[in-house]
Amino acid sequence: MKYGWDHPATAERYEQFCGRHARYREANEHLIARAAVERSQSILDIASGTGRTAEGALSAGASVVCCEPSTAMRCIGMRRLPDAEWLQSWPRRMFDRILCGAGVWQLLPLGDSFERLCGLLRPGGAFVFNIPGLHLRVPDEPGGGSDPLLFEFASQLAAGSVPVAAPVEPLPDPSGIEAMLSAAGFDPEPWRFRIRITQASLRDWMKIPVLTDALLGELDLEARDRRIEEAWRKVDPESWKWETWLGWTAWKR
Repeated sequence: MKYGWDHPATAERYEQFCGRHARYREANEHLIARAAVERSQSILDIASGTGRTAEGALSAGASVVCCEPSTAMRCIGMRRLPDAEWLQSWPRRMFDRILCGAGVWQLLPLGDSFERLCGLLRPGGAFVFNIPGLHLRVPDEPGGGSDPLLFEFASQLAAGSVPVAAPVEPLPDPSGIEAMLSAAGFDPEPWRFRIRITQASLRDWMKIPVLTDALLGELDLEARDRRIEEAWRKVDPESWKWETWLGWTAWKR
């Protein structure tokens, strides 16, 4: 049984994860600070999810337009943030900042998207985004416990199964990202930070059903939860790792 990003169960579990764990809150705090969001600015938040990035921009007093293609995600976001304007596709007006929290993988092909985003920015505007480093083949750093990179949980969850998924276009490495930004008309400023990821947060992250479609696609939600809990009982719950995040503030030339 496949769930996908537009399934209500995926959206509900994603929002539950955000409420229980600090991963996206910390990532969005870094993003908003690097974007230098100010009162009266107009902000476009693309791949908005349930509005966790937009929330920080609204708190800074900005006017925010959220663009989220998933109806299930967008419905939760509209309930959470009624002061934002919610759209399914990109608008055509101009903005002071464009934000993208952990969702740049949704913008493939990146070169075309970067050019289009540059065209939506006012002079002096910036496109600001972040992404976990593993998406760009930048390794995480070991943390603590008997499993300091949290490899064991994935091994236990797979239990000999082979993921079945359609091939996808890989994201470029960091230098490739910067080359594309430059070609699109930006002056990119890279930055990075790290977030502490625990076994418990990894367990709850994997309970977002779309993330196990490739591995456990034949199981319904309850069966997947049981499989995840079985794997959880076999690992060191005190283990944790550092998750590397990369980000860019790309100023329009």
